[in-house]
Amino acid sequence: MSKRIIWTGGAGAAFLLFLILAYALFLRAPSVGMAVPERGMAVEAVYATGTVEPVRYARVGSKIAGRVTDVLKHEGDKVEAGDILLVIDVTESYSQLQEAQARLQLADSELDRAQRLRRSGNVSEAALDQARSAQAAASAALRGAKARLDDHFITAPVAGEVLRSEYKIKVGDMVQPGQILYMVGDPGELNIDAEVDEEDIVKVRPGQEALIRADAFPGRVLEGNVVRMTPFGDPVGRTYRIHIELPRNTPLISGMTTEINIVVRQEANALLVPLSAISGNAVWTVREGRAERLPVTLGAVGSNRVEVLSGLEDDTHFIVQPPAGLKDGDRLRAHSEG
Repeated sequence: MSKRIIWTGGAGAAFLLFLILAYALFLRAPSVGMAVPERGMAVEAVYATGTVEPVRYARVGSKIAGRVTDVLKHEGDKVEAGDILLVIDVTESYSQLQEAQARLQLADSELDRAQRLRRSGNVSEAALDQARSAQAAASAALRGAKARLDDHFITAPVAGEVLRSEYKIKVGDMVQPGQILYMVGDPGELNIDAEVDEEDIVKVRPGQEALIRADAFPGRVLEGNVVRMTPFGDPVGRTYRIHIELPRNTPLISGMTTEINIVVRQEANALLVPLSAISGNAVWTVREGRAERLPVTLGAVGSNRVEVLSGLEDDTHFIVQPPAGLKDGDRLRAHSEG
C-alpha cells in the first residue's frame, strides 16, 4: 500500500514539474527589451568608387610605326609643353624631306623662269599657270614631308611631369600607330573620377562634401568636394561619372582607388533607433501585453542606428530586438533596456 502511495505521489510531482516546464517554455510570454528613440546627428550619403587622377593630364601616343632610336624622358621627369619625350627612327622621313625640298627648289626656279619669259612674251599664259601649279604642289609636298617627320618626335602636350611610361619603352623597341606611350600631367592638382549608380545620381549636386577612404590610409577619412558631373550616363553600367576636387595637400596619389561617401543631407536633431529594431519598414511595440507593428518611414542608415522620419514619436517605446517570426497580437512581456 505504501509503495502505491509513494509511486502515486512521485508521478504527481513529475506531472507538476512537467506543467511548470511547459508553461515556462511554451505558455509563458517571451520577454523583450524596450527603449525609446534618441535624438542625434543623421547623415545621408551616396556611395561611389573612383580613381585619383591629375586634373590636367594627357595620354601621349604614336601616329606611326617604327623603331625607337632615343628615349629622352622617363617616369618622374619634369617636362614643359613641347619637350621631346621619345624619337622614332627618322631616316626614311628625313630622306623624303630632303627630296621634297629639292623638288620645291626646282619648281621655284621653273616658276621664276616662266614669269620672266612671260613678261618678254616668249611663253604662253597656260605655260605660266602650269609652272605655278607645279610650284604649289611642290610646296604642299614639302609641308607634308615636314609633318611626317614631326610625327617621329613624340612631344609633351602639357607641362608637368611624366607620370607613367605605359610600356617602359627602350631604345630598339617597335611602336605602332595608336599605341599609348606616356601619361603626362601635373601631379600637384588632383581630383577623383568616380562612378555613381543611376538610382542615386539625382541626389548629387556640385558643392557637396565627399568623405573619402583609401586602402593606403586605413582608419583615415579624407575630404573633397563634388565639382562637376557628366550630363549623360553609361546605359550599360547604369552609372554616372562625377569629379571630386581634392585639396592640394591631399596625401592621395595618382592612380589610387578610393571609396567615397557623398554627403547629400545632414540632420542635427534626427530621431534615431537601433538598426536591430527595424523589421522591414517597421518597428514593434507592446500594447497591453501584445505585439503591435508600427510602419515607419526611414531616412539615413548608419552602421548601428537608423533615422526615422515619420511613424514614431519621441516617447514611443519600441522593441530593441524583435524575435524572429513575430506577428501582430503575439503575447509578450516587456522590460526596459534604457
